[in-house]
Amino acid sequence: MARRAITRFHLYRYQLLPVDRHFQGDLYGAATVEDLISKKNHIFAEALSSSLAFTGGRTQTATQRLVQADDLLLYRIAANRSLQHETRDFKTEVIDNWPKILLVIWNAPDKQLIAVQHRANAFQDTQAVLKLVFDSVEPVLAKNQLTALYEPLFEKKVFWDLVERHKGKIQEVDFELVTPNMANISGVLPENLKQFAKRTNAVKSHVAIASDPGSSLKLDQSDPLVNALVDYSSQGGGDIAIRLAGIKKLLHTSRTVREVTVDEAVLKGTPENVASLLQELLK
Repeated sequence: MARRAITRFHLYRYQLLPVDRHFQGDLYGAATVEDLISKKNHIFAEALSSSLAFTGGRTQTATQRLVQADDLLLYRIAANRSLQHETRDFKTEVIDNWPKILLVIWNAPDKQLIAVQHRANAFQDTQAVLKLVFDSVEPVLAKNQLTALYEPLFEKKVFWDLVERHKGKIQEVDFELVTPNMANISGVLPENLKQFAKRTNAVKSHVAIASDPGSSLKLDQSDPLVNALVDYSSQGGGDIAIRLAGIKKLLHTSRTVREVTVDEAVLKGTPENVASLLQELLK
């Protein structure tokens, strides 16, 4: 029996933040920072609508919007990966080749999730696709005093497995946190930490801990603060970097992006059905 073809989607969360939380209002836009935050998803949707193609870097790309319904958008993105082909008469021909991937954006204020199909022959790294998208919408966001940051989702178990595997060797942990404005994922964070980031106009904060060079950090899942930082980061709120004794290279949770698998046959359905299926997988 032939094995069913499976495709993988990598999962990310994006957050839309004010460039300056102390701005005095815009004559033609938001009157206050609270007003701006309330309109952020609408502004992002407008930015996506005005971007007819996601382009950037040295790779030629083609973009096709398949679905735009309420807060769900489905795109097909192809990359120019032309191939050289040797012919029978000893010549070399260049064959046009545009491998494609699917990308779905769930732009609800309490979701802000993206799933990117992973096809290495199109894009080696799904984060390269995210960069194309957000570089393309950046001018519209900037004009409206917004910036966008994205991080991969990962399983909390990934962090705690690293801690267990390298027990006695961990000398530094750096939690890089996106300043939260999504109540559904930021509730785990201490209120004073959230307010401090907002008061200081930070879009990112670092909570770093380090041991003496002759010792190591003691990390336990029962510690409420560490667990909260790991929980928030795993939901796309940031990255965690771990430094081990005697090793310069950092271990990053952002390199262990969460993924879901889909039967390729399902992706041959109507764009509306495909978008609906991917939305279910993001829930």
